[in-house]
Amino acid sequence: MVADMEQRATSYHSQGLVRAIRLLGALEEADRPLSLASLSTSLDLPKSTLVRLLAILEEHDYVFREGTPPTFGIGHAVFELSESYRRQVDADALASPYLRRVADDTGLTANVGVLQGRSVLHVCVEEPSRPLRFRSASGSLDHAYCTGLGKMLLSALDRDAATAHLPEEPFTGYTDHTLTSREALDAELEAVRGRGFSIDDEERDPGVTCIAVPIVAGSVNAAVSVAGPSAELAPARRAELLDVLRRSAAELAADTRFVSALRLSRSASTREDASR
Repeated sequence: MVADMEQRATSYHSQGLVRAIRLLGALEEADRPLSLASLSTSLDLPKSTLVRLLAILEEHDYVFREGTPPTFGIGHAVFELSESYRRQVDADALASPYLRRVADDTGLTANVGVLQGRSVLHVCVEEPSRPLRFRSASGSLDHAYCTGLGKMLLSALDRDAATAHLPEEPFTGYTDHTLTSREALDAELEAVRGRGFSIDDEERDPGVTCIAVPIVAGSVNAAVSVAGPSAELAPARRAELLDVLRRSAAELAADTRFVSALRLSRSASTREDASR
């Protein structure tokens, strides 16, 4: 009998926790504080239950109330948890094992990148264990318009959004293969969208080729690439490399900790850019 009572108590408290989590989720998704009636309808919970849950959450600053009749929104304690989580996750460290496998499997430098202003930010880089390799480093920046990662990321944006990530024309030509006009770049980005991957065929550095594919993870715009001597990324080998890259991209997209870390780091970067 005591065991049955303990089981019922555990079930009751677990149910309350699940309902509180659902309640916070509903408030997080809303673009404004919600009324008790709205919450009751959307969550299909009695108002009396919601009143008890809201009172506890408000007491611990996970929810705030305002106005008469009252509406409810996410409290500052949730944002403090978010900041704590951001400090504990590192997109570079989380991506590293995946890229290490890519570098080992291909003998090429593997890279995850995101857009940052007119540049590509190299979130994580893993180099192969060989003397001849393309050198890069996590945290470094490169141009978006003339790199494999950059063109993959730009192709995910519409034309107006992409403009913010491009320099004034004519673009600097680093090699004879660099696209230096917006017209040529737009045509290339359309081709990238059609085939689902991008190629920097000695556009940034002579003798170096890069192939990139998208990491499809909701609103996150990220890509993964391999780069190395052009002879080792010839057309005959690209199908093999694309298989490796797409497998790695799918693994990264399925890693919720990595995606969350990337989203948080991009939000922080956006706030920093806006403050400058």
